[in-house]
Amino acid sequence: MKETQDHIIINNLSYDLEALEKDCWIRLVNGATKSRDSFHTPCIATLNKGESSLRTVVLRKASPLEKELCFHTDIRSPKWSELKINSSISGLFYDATARVQLRIKGIAELHYNDEIAAEAWQKTALSSRKSYLTDLSPSSFIDFPSSGLSIEIEQDNFTWEDSEIGQQNFGVVCIHVESIDWLYLHHTGHRRAFFDYKQECNLWMIP
Repeated sequence: MKETQDHIIINNLSYDLEALEKDCWIRLVNGATKSRDSFHTPCIATLNKGESSLRTVVLRKASPLEKELCFHTDIRSPKWSELKINSSISGLFYDATARVQLRIKGIAELHYNDEIAAEAWQKTALSSRKSYLTDLSPSSFIDFPSSGLSIEIEQDNFTWEDSEIGQQNFGVVCIHVESIDWLYLHHTGHRRAFFDYKQECNLWMIP
């Protein structure tokens, strides 16, 4: 099986641009639903006073039809404040085994104290609710190493009822994806494609 002007071959499978774009979203859905998937913990970038700010998040939702990705965060965190000022956001996903990288760009929509946030909070595991139970906000400077949690909470000595107070710090960030930059790494020569949802076009690129 050989490549053509319209198709590339990956692991003996033939892909055109349309098939590649579908594969991107299959990988993103897997990342959102499978905790051990390489795409489960992407790196997310925001802007803060002209400087980029990076962090790893947990991908919670991927919707191919809506072209939307979502993750949870503490509304007291810097990224929440940064996105309130500038909603531009990008994400980096990489699967070392498949040698596939996705660079996502889009616009963030913040959900707090609404139906989307409430539904996400109800589905959040008790262990994950820990993150929203600190007295101090994320990124606060302190004089000694600490999670910011009480000993009881650190040792999982708390109930669902105890955790409910964390909802006041809980928010959902949804990315309305505007483009996907796909890259496949191979020793014989890399391959690259670009999926532009604003211009509604798919293009091959030089890696």
